[in-house]
Amino acid sequence: MALAAAFLVALGASAVMVFLASRQLSLTWATTGLNPFQPSDGQTLPGTTPLPGETPAAAPFVTPVPWSGAERVTILLMGLDYRDWLAGSGYPRTDSMMVVSIDPISKQASMLSIPRDLWVEIPGFGHERINTAYPSGELHRLPGGGPELAMRTVESVIGVPIQYYAVIEFSAFERMIDEIGGIDVTVPERMKISPIGRPSIWLEAKPYHLDGAQALAYARIRKVAGDDFGRAERQQQVAMAVIDRVVGFDEVPTLVTRAPALWEELKAGIRTNMTLEQMISFGWTAIQIPKTDIHRGVIGPPNMVGFHTLPNGQQVIRPVPDQIRLLRDQLFTATSAIAP
Repeated sequence: MALAAAFLVALGASAVMVFLASRQLSLTWATTGLNPFQPSDGQTLPGTTPLPGETPAAAPFVTPVPWSGAERVTILLMGLDYRDWLAGSGYPRTDSMMVVSIDPISKQASMLSIPRDLWVEIPGFGHERINTAYPSGELHRLPGGGPELAMRTVESVIGVPIQYYAVIEFSAFERMIDEIGGIDVTVPERMKISPIGRPSIWLEAKPYHLDGAQALAYARIRKVAGDDFGRAERQQQVAMAVIDRVVGFDEVPTLVTRAPALWEELKAGIRTNMTLEQMISFGWTAIQIPKTDIHRGVIGPPNMVGFHTLPNGQQVIRPVPDQIRLLRDQLFTATSAIAP
């Protein structure tokens, strides 16, 4: 089922890592002894024993350590519907893919959405739709499984090294949106959305405040202008709305307070190869980037893809490599102090 598209939606860009970092912050601090933070004012960290005669310092604001590397950091975000697995339909395909990249030197970020029906060469499996890379890696138990094969496949398409992945199940997405109090989006045209477990509703072309279920439905709808390509743009729109909510409404302290309970609720729906320290550092670096320096793109018509019908009658999208490279250079090279 084509339901998992919404995942990449709000988790696109840095929003997912901001959220992951925030909600794990207090859990890690309290239970593991990890201390990937540094006081911003040089005071003793709260909870440490003061020297004899010293007045215990008030708890300072602690600043996570920014990403320490000088190279561009790139993550492949994948949205899955695990209900396919539970229903016995086999390993789910990635219904959405989004590449999120941050350059810690130039302090700029990029988002690139990839259509699920893109006809590409999957290493070791010949030409197939790009959304079959993940289940192929899982089914054949390849080293690194589905995420690794998906990363290598996307790398071959866009020519940008990808170091990390995050696979998100959309129940966790809904919960995340509800936790930050919903998001504000401007609907560009009249459309009908169908939140899971609720009656369908019509949205007019105007601003709305959406809860988790509504945001998921808005992001995954396809039966409007643009189909998959329009949906990719809505996913990025929701991603930016999440960033606006987390940063603009100062939601990080609230997320920190709720971290232990949120992690217990959401950890089953998130799979990533990033360590806790990396998530915290990446998230902190991400929220320092102005929205004007987050550059977005979609692999889509009219120049970057062509529509093709296979001998069996199935319709796929053929990439136009030269045009995709132009977009790649615009997003990942022109905005970077270090080329990919």
